[in-house]
Amino acid sequence: METNEAREQESRGTTAAARVTIGMPVFNSAPHLRAALDSILGQTYGDFELVVSDNASTDATGDIVRDYAQRDARVRYIRQSRNIGAPANWNFVVGEARGAYFKWASGNDVVPRTMLARCVEVMDRDPQVVLAYGRTQLIDDAGIALQIYSGDIDVREARASDRFARVCNELAMNNAQCGLIRLATLRNTRLDRPYPAGDMVLMAELALLGHFALLPEVLLQRRTADRSSSSKLSATELSEFFDPGRRARDTVGYLAWRKHFDYLRTSISTRNPWSERLAAFRHALRHMAWARPHLGAELRRGLTGIFRR
Repeated sequence: METNEAREQESRGTTAAARVTIGMPVFNSAPHLRAALDSILGQTYGDFELVVSDNASTDATGDIVRDYAQRDARVRYIRQSRNIGAPANWNFVVGEARGAYFKWASGNDVVPRTMLARCVEVMDRDPQVVLAYGRTQLIDDAGIALQIYSGDIDVREARASDRFARVCNELAMNNAQCGLIRLATLRNTRLDRPYPAGDMVLMAELALLGHFALLPEVLLQRRTADRSSSSKLSATELSEFFDPGRRARDTVGYLAWRKHFDYLRTSISTRNPWSERLAAFRHALRHMAWARPHLGAELRRGLTGIFRR
């Protein structure tokens, strides 16, 4: 099996000590990859490196990125020797980052030219902000604008437990994950979780560590095609997406229980004062109580499956 060091020889780029690292985890992303890469490399703020981790794609993804890497020294291309699953690939690019700020980017989506400049400006000015992002324009598979998403939230409550509650209660579509994040803060989290909706727990964890600044302008154009959203995949497809090789039941079974136990663990795991940890823990318990119908349904399905064996 190839080592990480061997994979990196694909294309390292020459940019050193860039202030921003953009991590792009991709898998069979050829249809929209050029548009995504063009939007990133066309940013008005140019002090960044772009790390593309190819999760063993079987389409033209690798050829496309190699072509861009040859033309732009900011691009580093790494090909995984096997499909390691989406969360592991998203977390991999965090480990490769060298900037003070970090941004995840999708091979499906497009970012307006001023995205980095605007977010860097906000984060340079306010050290309490750990994540900055703009409003989200939803687009279809052809890139045609749909509506501006109304559910993006500004999270600047003074108390960590209040920020945790806001994210748990109100964050529905996780556009914030593709904002600009302080890398040191991100590395103090457990990163993306290896199960569906695990990214929402990551966002709650980040909110315990600082503020989310929502800028008024559109800074993300997010594609909503069927194959661009994990929420539209079957249980078997989800299993392959999150953890290839494992049974679907092992990956997506008891999802609500896994997520809520993760919220409970996260609420008391940060370095906040114990009063804030306990306040966040109480909210996580209430959040779990509100989800009783889902938790009960999962438990009944699990017990039914056991007795049918």
